[in-house]
Amino acid sequence: MKIEINVPNSMSAARILLIPILFLLIINSTTGNYPLLIGLYFFSIWLDFFDGYFARKLSQETELGKIMDPLADKLLILFTMLALIIKTDFPLWFAVVIFSRDILILLASFVMLKGKQTVKGAILTGKITFAALGALLMIYIIDLHKALNLEILKRFFLILSFSYLLWSFIEYYIIYKRFSKADGVRTP
Repeated sequence: MKIEINVPNSMSAARILLIPILFLLIINSTTGNYPLLIGLYFFSIWLDFFDGYFARKLSQETELGKIMDPLADKLLILFTMLALIIKTDFPLWFAVVIFSRDILILLASFVMLKGKQTVKGAILTGKITFAALGALLMIYIIDLHKALNLEILKRFFLILSFSYLLWSFIEYYIIYKRFSKADGVRTP
């Protein structure tokens, strides 16, 4: 795979580099760093939108970008969840569901990559799921402020995120099954 440095790939790399900073800001959240935390998290989420937008707009879609973009998404979600589990009442069971789903999708992607030597980009439902998860995590981050209580919003977005997680998993599974049948890969 050829490594291409372009605007979208640089934005994905920037998102990955912001993850440890966000993790530490969540763990050490105070009234003083609260605006920086909110701003950096929001910026990270918007970078996800813009890296895909610029990749298409500038015709700079690359195989590396098809790997880096979802990897940045998954790492941002994973490390933000870990920090929120440590710092808040973020449900551990939900983090396990997300992590398990992502591992299964990653394994299926490797099988597909090996078979076709190409990477399938993210599906629309996967992007919507990332947006719902991003909103859920944002609500938990905003709720770090002592003056706020966003319990109802947290519950609503937890249900919404879980629904999209399930939907996207089913779609990814269907894609994998089609690939398996077309390529003669044995599946359970």
